[in-house]
Amino acid sequence: MTNVFGQSFLSVSEGLLVIIIIAGISGYLTYRKVIDQNLVDGLSKLVVKIFLPFLIFYTITTEFDPSKQTYWWMIPLAAMAIPSIGLLLSSGLFWGSIKEKKHLFPLASMQNAAYLILPIGEVVYKDQFSEFSLICFLVVLGLSPFMWTVGKFILTTDKSSGPAFNKMLTPPFIANVLSIGLVLSGWHRFIPSFVTETTALMGKATVPLATFILGATIAVSLGSIPPFLDSLRVLSVKFIFLPIITIILLKVTHTADTFPLLADVLVIQSASAPATAHILQIRTYGGDLKSTGGIIFLSYIVCLIAIPGWLAVWKIL
Repeated sequence: MTNVFGQSFLSVSEGLLVIIIIAGISGYLTYRKVIDQNLVDGLSKLVVKIFLPFLIFYTITTEFDPSKQTYWWMIPLAAMAIPSIGLLLSSGLFWGSIKEKKHLFPLASMQNAAYLILPIGEVVYKDQFSEFSLICFLVVLGLSPFMWTVGKFILTTDKSSGPAFNKMLTPPFIANVLSIGLVLSGWHRFIPSFVTETTALMGKATVPLATFILGATIAVSLGSIPPFLDSLRVLSVKFIFLPIITIILLKVTHTADTFPLLADVLVIQSASAPATAHILQIRTYGGDLKSTGGIIFLSYIVCLIAIPGWLAVWKIL
């Protein structure tokens, strides 16, 4: 049992090490102001609007097979169910101060489903990366609308409904829906080869750029750390309760018996740090940027242990 835990922990830690090095370089350059925020914002827009949608389109139209991946429809539902549980747990832990602390709830329940997870998959699940990324994109399909409606409403000071709907219709979300629609209708078979090759080439830039942006985002998120008890409650929900609940549900449903990679990805997702999109939401709609940045900074430190740790526990179980 000790060997299984050690091997699983070490394999994911080695994958995270690559991410840490790349993110650390970009974070240091950003902190030293060698890289300014205009460049980071520009790269973020390129990834969100071009490279990531191309990667999604290529992966789904070439790897998604509903006849074999019969579980696919469950993933977006799980991507909305787990954060909902996280919000309920957070409201319970902050019961006496829900109104004042509710902006912390999305940080405890809505994870970075792509930028952090895809680089791990490319290193640790190299031979299965296409299916690994497909599962992540299906998670994004369910999580993104939830994050930009419920999450945005709770996290920010702006309560207007219109902009949230517009923000929900992001290029990655549209690429998800379009690609799945093409596959389900069978029209993906008529996509010209040059389109497939182009999207594949453009999509390859997503993971390294996303890792670079992640490091730069963390560097500028070093705000004031919230009070110890608040931080402990958020980190407990995010890195203890949600992984435990996810593992229990996977065991009860025997998911690993039929779809082992799916189970692994969901465990990794459950222990991921909060979504960097929370920073973008506050910058756009207003909110407590300092405490949000502080929680995100702490979370990325904790997830370096939480992701390999929980995956190792899952492998033992």
